[in-house]
Amino acid sequence: MLIIKILVHIPLFNKAATILRAINSVCNQDYTNFDLLIIDDGSTDESLDLIKHFKSDRILIYSQENTGVSATRNCALKFAIDKHYDGIAFLDADDYWWPNHLSLLTQLFTKFPEAQAVASNYNLKRSRKTLETQWSGFKNEKDQLLEHFFEHNYLNSICTCSTLMIKTEAIEKVGFFNEQVTHFEDIDWFTKIGMNLKVAFSFRVTTIIDETAENRSDQTDMNNRCLPDFSCYETEIKKHQGLQKYLDLNRFSIALAYRMENDIRNAAFYQQKINLRNLSLKQQKLLLMSGLQLKSLKHTQKIFGNLGWHLRTGN
Repeated sequence: MLIIKILVHIPLFNKAATILRAINSVCNQDYTNFDLLIIDDGSTDESLDLIKHFKSDRILIYSQENTGVSATRNCALKFAIDKHYDGIAFLDADDYWWPNHLSLLTQLFTKFPEAQAVASNYNLKRSRKTLETQWSGFKNEKDQLLEHFFEHNYLNSICTCSTLMIKTEAIEKVGFFNEQVTHFEDIDWFTKIGMNLKVAFSFRVTTIIDETAENRSDQTDMNNRCLPDFSCYETEIKKHQGLQKYLDLNRFSIALAYRMENDIRNAAFYQQKINLRNLSLKQQKLLLMSGLQLKSLKHTQKIFGNLGWHLRTGN
């Protein structure tokens, strides 16, 4: 197996309930050639106090005034470049890894040397059960280099900020997170990865994404979110198979979230950019419902779950 030096990054903001679980899942990895960089982004709870007791040369703890998750992740990307790490892997403070996570991702780089980013499968932890993730566009469940990246992202995101590792040398091709965006900043960055890098994927589950955790960004009021409109990628559609549908499905998610809040103006902004042929009839009908009707279908996540579509909103 290829031996590479990995920087693991956990962005931290008011995650006292889950941060120790996340750190322990990193420390328990069976692949040990890594350092862990935790950047506390101005937490106002006891998060920073909880992690100070970790005594290890491999655990680096930085603290800064609150700048947002995109700026925090960018600090980690620049740190990886400056310190000459071979790759950087992300873990959100809500989530946790199984002990074989880093070894599996490293194996993917060994198996597919042309890959510049790799990701593994994950389960979604919800209030009553843990769900297997549904995927699109696969003919088999073998480890594989993705020929048409975007076609595999129609139901859920192949990449997440808890399952992805990217080679440090490839960061220049992708660029950094958009610091003006507070939600869907990860999807925006993954779009650039899909357009610019070769990505390898494994169906083996190595991560639990905990959607029951407190203080998740998907609980933020829609009026306090800054979202991408994806217009900058329109000129790339003809170059990348599946990109237009991928963008439209993300626009659908955002438009539906705005409709839930009866914000018709912002919902219409995203809806008018959607090619309806890329939505199912059920999805099209949802876009015609009022906020009251949508709320009668209970929680937004349940709506998306019944559609086989997972709303992705960052950490």
